[in-house]
Amino acid sequence: MRVLALMLSCSLALPVLAQKPKPAAGTAEPAKGAKVDWDGEWTLAASQSDKIEERIEEHVRDLNFAMKLFWKKKLQGACRPFNKLDILAGESFSVTMGRERPIDTPADGTESDWKRSDDTVFKATLTKDGPTMVQTVTGDGYVLKYVYSMRKDGNSLALQVTYTHPKLDNPFSFKLVFKRND
Repeated sequence: MRVLALMLSCSLALPVLAQKPKPAAGTAEPAKGAKVDWDGEWTLAASQSDKIEERIEEHVRDLNFAMKLFWKKKLQGACRPFNKLDILAGESFSVTMGRERPIDTPADGTESDWKRSDDTVFKATLTKDGPTMVQTVTGDGYVLKYVYSMRKDGNSLALQVTYTHPKLDNPFSFKLVFKRND
């Protein structure tokens, strides 16, 4: 009887011992991040995006008349609207905003020159970290920072644009949302 009880308890314990132990809470293996596919042509989702002209008006609303005109012109010149975005990714990135000349930059943050279609020369850098890509364009006394955030579906991205100038009290920013073309 004792032998039978011992054999029964051992046979019940074997399946339990054969199972892999569960990891303790908080010590789970980190999930491997999927490669982000930046390549492609993107179209503006206007209903989900800020209207740049309205955002400029809001930003300069409390300035005096002369400063309002001055900053409105500066912001309109620097923050040009565009409906299409084309990204070619690899060792370096080529980003084309609308009908503008492409901004070609290495993905490691190395600075390169970029000449806009009006022949204004800028310094451009680009870094990427998973689903986020940051492109910085430095121009005539101001900096435009483009933060691209890939959405989880991989078919849309948000672009947060921030304009800073040492003489502008508050940075100007707006958001654009783009959908991948099929």
